[in-house]
Amino acid sequence: MNAAIAYPPRLRRIALLTDRFVVGGGAEHIYQIARGMPEVEFGIFADGGDDTGRFENLLNVQLFRGGYAPQEVLGFKPDLIHVHHLRPLTRLFLNPLRRYRMPVYFTAHGMHIHQYEFLKGPLNMLKHRLRFQLERYLFHRVDKVVAVSREDCRFIETAYRVRGCEYIPNGIDCRGIENITLGKTALRRELALPENAWLFLTVARFPFQKGHDVLLEAVARIQQDLRERGVMFVLVGGMGQRFSEIQALAEALGVSDLVRFTGSRDDVYRFMKACDLLLLPSRWEGLPITLLEAAVCRLPMLVSDTYGNREIVTHR
Repeated sequence: MNAAIAYPPRLRRIALLTDRFVVGGGAEHIYQIARGMPEVEFGIFADGGDDTGRFENLLNVQLFRGGYAPQEVLGFKPDLIHVHHLRPLTRLFLNPLRRYRMPVYFTAHGMHIHQYEFLKGPLNMLKHRLRFQLERYLFHRVDKVVAVSREDCRFIETAYRVRGCEYIPNGIDCRGIENITLGKTALRRELALPENAWLFLTVARFPFQKGHDVLLEAVARIQQDLRERGVMFVLVGGMGQRFSEIQALAEALGVSDLVRFTGSRDDVYRFMKACDLLLLPSRWEGLPITLLEAAVCRLPMLVSDTYGNREIVTHR
């Protein structure tokens, strides 16, 4: 379970705001908050998306799919507003004169300004400057900033001069994971792979952040050795434009025979129990839930040395 968010006492209604209802660590974080506080009524606001199944089973949750305009959020009459994405936070404070009678918290699920460490050129320099100014403005408008990793917490305090950023790590509900079983042979048959294949697993969506292109380029460099050793790569994650681009890259690099794209799955733990290694080549992270899940499943991990990852995995 997530470490308890330090909400003020005696709250009855909390508005949770995110970008969209999509698969990812932020959505899992929100789900664990609402599930872990059944005595509180939650209104969860997002601008579309279809990953709402889990929330619909929670009796203390109302879902609002039409966005997060201030008047809509205030119509829920929350005692506190807790924002989990920069877009709804920007929407709340688009009017610099607006004040709220209830506290407003913001949780940073990774600092996406880190993308400009990889994206170069004059236009990206301008985007970096504009994003920095926006985030600094927003972080000073809220009552509390929360980070899910220690490194991001220090970064927010130092770079944006935010006092008292609170570190509250991600967590998962471990109940039931031990009871999930899937033999290694069964998964290989399901994926139409040799029964003696070594399966290296990546579980992530397909944005630039997650580094699937880095993984495939590395695979291409040693592809013949991988074939001789019977190594296959299983990529579990959602669809979208970037998904198609990564599939095309695998074809262009001549490694499509080494890669299986499964699309989104709701049985990730089955894969973790049956694969041999988890790979996470991200360019940056917050505190990746995938790594916490892999640790519970006792799956060895090989990850990029970057924000978030290195707080969970130590080099050996």
